[in-house]
Amino acid sequence: MVTAALAVLCLILAAYIIVAPKAGVGGQSTVYVNNTVYPKDDLRVYYLYPLRCVECDLTKPGQCDYCTSYYDVRLMDMISQEVGVPVEFKVSDVVSKPAVFVVTKDKSTLGDARTRFNIDNTVCGLAGVKAACDAFKANLDAMRACVTRAGLPVNGLVYQTSSQDCPVCKNVDGIASQLGALSYNDTVEYSVKIVDRADDSQRKLISDCFGAFDKQDYAPQLLCPATGKDLTGEFTLSQAQAFADRCIEAG
Repeated sequence: MVTAALAVLCLILAAYIIVAPKAGVGGQSTVYVNNTVYPKDDLRVYYLYPLRCVECDLTKPGQCDYCTSYYDVRLMDMISQEVGVPVEFKVSDVVSKPAVFVVTKDKSTLGDARTRFNIDNTVCGLAGVKAACDAFKANLDAMRACVTRAGLPVNGLVYQTSSQDCPVCKNVDGIASQLGALSYNDTVEYSVKIVDRADDSQRKLISDCFGAFDKQDYAPQLLCPATGKDLTGEFTLSQAQAFADRCIEAG
């Protein structure tokens, strides 16, 4: 029986068709994707969808984690236009979560693809594509301005948890509280704002300030406005403290 995850995958693959390269202006080679024509150059961007997700069973808890990706053709087009090259969809057995693989003429990198924000960051960092860098900076600036208006420090942490339907949150909530009682180099106390996404009034901070993450229903999750990075899933106190240190240093 075709699972829901496989059905989503089939719809994406059916909508994403790359035709043969054409000759562009002045003989330059181009590629046509989703009604948009891009010049072909040394940059390649691949969206890698985990092979384990193709036949996972959504009725079994945990089996399809990260498989119902936020990614769709609309966002694929949007990101393709931002970075100036088509983002090619590939099923891969080398990733356990959606990932972006960026290749240039002489180097390559693998980055988080759970959000458009992270894809822009990866493409900007490796290839220096101006459009991706501009999009990343604009979202980061907006995020910092938003948390400042909310009275929070940009180098502080926002911890997203849920009091409903999140068993793993119970294991991590105590760690977030412990982190708030510690300090960086014994001088600067960690700032940890705890947000219960099950509470509409509290969740507003996430929807208002962290919209660039696109997918905002992950918990437990530590967010750093100074860098736009996140620590998602179950983590230890030492991992949380290392994440907090990098956040303070970036601010």
